[in-house]
Amino acid sequence: MKFSSLLTTLSVALLAVNASAAIDPEMEGMEPVSRDDGTFLVGGPTYFFDRILGAGGIHSESELWTPQKLRNRLLFNRMSVLPSWEPMEPSVWVKTGNELGDMIYQDVITETDRPTNRTPILEGGFRTPAFKGFWATARGFQDDHYSARTASYRKKMVDDEFSLFGENYPMFSSIYGGLGYTNDFVNASVLAGEEYIWEYMESSRWIPVHMAPRVEGRVDFWNFALIAAYEHAEYQNKRVGESGERDEVSGSVLYSCGAECQKGVFQISAGLAFRFVSDDGDVYTGLDNDRVLWPFMQLRVQPLRWLRADVMFGMNDSDWLVQDSVEMGAPVLVKGMGVTLGIKNISGTRLNPLADDIEYFNMKGVNDEIDLAPDGQMNLVQGYLAFADTIASVSIGGRASFWAEHGAETFDVEGFVKDDAFEFRYGDVARINSWIKGITGELWIDAWYEDMFKFRALAGFERIDGPTERFEVTPSEFFVAFTGDWLIRKSFRVSHSLRYRSDAQWNLRGHDPLVVKGDWYWDATFEQQFPKLGLYLAGTLIHVLADEVVQVPNGDYDRIRFVCTVKKKF
Repeated sequence: MKFSSLLTTLSVALLAVNASAAIDPEMEGMEPVSRDDGTFLVGGPTYFFDRILGAGGIHSESELWTPQKLRNRLLFNRMSVLPSWEPMEPSVWVKTGNELGDMIYQDVITETDRPTNRTPILEGGFRTPAFKGFWATARGFQDDHYSARTASYRKKMVDDEFSLFGENYPMFSSIYGGLGYTNDFVNASVLAGEEYIWEYMESSRWIPVHMAPRVEGRVDFWNFALIAAYEHAEYQNKRVGESGERDEVSGSVLYSCGAECQKGVFQISAGLAFRFVSDDGDVYTGLDNDRVLWPFMQLRVQPLRWLRADVMFGMNDSDWLVQDSVEMGAPVLVKGMGVTLGIKNISGTRLNPLADDIEYFNMKGVNDEIDLAPDGQMNLVQGYLAFADTIASVSIGGRASFWAEHGAETFDVEGFVKDDAFEFRYGDVARINSWIKGITGELWIDAWYEDMFKFRALAGFERIDGPTERFEVTPSEFFVAFTGDWLIRKSFRVSHSLRYRSDAQWNLRGHDPLVVKGDWYWDATFEQQFPKLGLYLAGTLIHVLADEVVQVPNGDYDRIRFVCTVKKKF
């Protein structure tokens, strides 16, 4: 096998192990619900703990800022896809669904022990075909799932239903509309709308935020990408008579290495992310100096096709962050096999330098400022070896790694406050100033037949040595998964994912740890396609087999649910 294709082979193989079957998520950004290759604990559409086994370190992936997340939303200290204002492709679509047990389905139930009424999901939108480059779009969407358990507590904090539709107090509800222009050189759009969001804080509180208006503009031209948003956010907590407002302008500008640049040995990209805020009243978080400017640069050096080095570094007057890696394709004698050796490093003062610096905590007579920016720095280093071999329509691969982290972020709890059935914490974000070490191993096998059938079996384990009682989350130690995709008569798609994940545990968000017991999960998508008409009818079952449990402190139950989508592409 030529060196020039070694890295390509391994990139495809690693993508395979990190991808699930083609299960349609209930909304974009909620793919972790159906992921099988790590610890994914869902508290709601706007918060989950997502850690890929083998990623190294003990942090959640969404807590780590990267340039690839520039167009994600910043929800407290997380980079989140939802609520996404990314314009869809030209089409018109409707989506609806429900946790099983809704009153609609109870009409056919004859037993006296009827299930409790459940909550729905609602979405509808369109984007017109371009006319001389111009197009229009609008979308309204909200996910009421994960809301019922905390609704009675949360509704006492707000003065209305806090949503665009219904009275279930969903974790987010969003609507927008706008115009765009697209040609061979420019892709631009301006959107405006309104949102209701519940943000999950370091204290484990859900804080309501009403954005009215929210305006977002995007322009992509040549090798530049610009995005800017204005948000007028209203905060309230009627339980204690608090209210406040925040006006925020945020965005980024990015220069990316173009097509000719990518052919060279040195590939350079650079950008600037920014936030400016103006607060009035009680807004529950604070940003030092009411602003953050974050210049950063990316560099790839690839002197040979089988050897590359990548580095991203950013720095401002208070924080710095470096992420770098070196990857090499190793020569092997077996035809069709590829072997990759690599090492990567993450070092910095904060995982997310754009996040706020303080959370203001005031409950039951406790007044505290939670410091969200710990002193010192973290260092994570990981070495790994991966291989992949393909014979006819079967591929087998694996990956092993060793990682060590010093200065991992944790939370020093000073105390807890209980309010109704929920528990909240106060203290400060801190560091574990000792080495945490981990070893991981993953194996997978893929089989396929043309475009008709794809099957994947994968398994992974991880052993961590360190002060686990100070981890925010003790990750799952192992998983096993089986996924399959069928395309029948080139028009009917069936995808399924059957997986088992071992126990995970929250250690610091209550007097007693919250253990999320290991369980089997099964998800499935069925889609009838009419490509000539541009029509697609899809239905997805989520969280079948597994027990209905709370996966995040003060979160809600993860329940079996069904979502269906009708989409007409233009």
